[in-house]
Amino acid sequence: MAFQILTILLFLLSSVTSLPADASEEQFVIGAGDSISIVVYNEPDLTVHTKVGQSGRVRIPLIGDINVINKTSKQLSDELEAAFKDGYLVHPSVSVIIDAFRPFFIKGAVKSAGAYDFVFGLTVDQAVAIAGGLKDRASKDKWYILRGAQRNKIKVKKSTKVLPGDIITIDESVF
Repeated sequence: MAFQILTILLFLLSSVTSLPADASEEQFVIGAGDSISIVVYNEPDLTVHTKVGQSGRVRIPLIGDINVINKTSKQLSDELEAAFKDGYLVHPSVSVIIDAFRPFFIKGAVKSAGAYDFVFGLTVDQAVAIAGGLKDRASKDKWYILRGAQRNKIKVKKSTKVLPGDIITIDESVF
């Protein structure tokens, strides 16, 4: 048991300190449960730090409520710059940072089903390890992810990358 905990801790530490070359916040869309910061250069009164609620709307000073769900940091930044240019600021420079992603979930034939913190580069196999490993009757190939707002069911392999908000299901085998 201590060995499993040590292995998981080492994995988490290595994931945080070394991001894969293809991992970037720009490929992830903002969703409910993410914590974001919106910073307008040289305008500290316009800075917003918030956790995105289920409505997906965030109140921005001078602009009002805007929908942030299903947008990348870059898309939201561009939208806010355009809104601030519309009569408020001359040359706005807006940065949108995803401070913390929503968790991923794992259920089914794993030892500790539940919600876990998302880390860059996480694979389904690593997510299973974080959840304590497979139960004795776990299927070796009936693994699925429910992904996106429509919760599309995708058959996955051990090497499939996990995204924030994914729901991983490990089915039980008959034998």
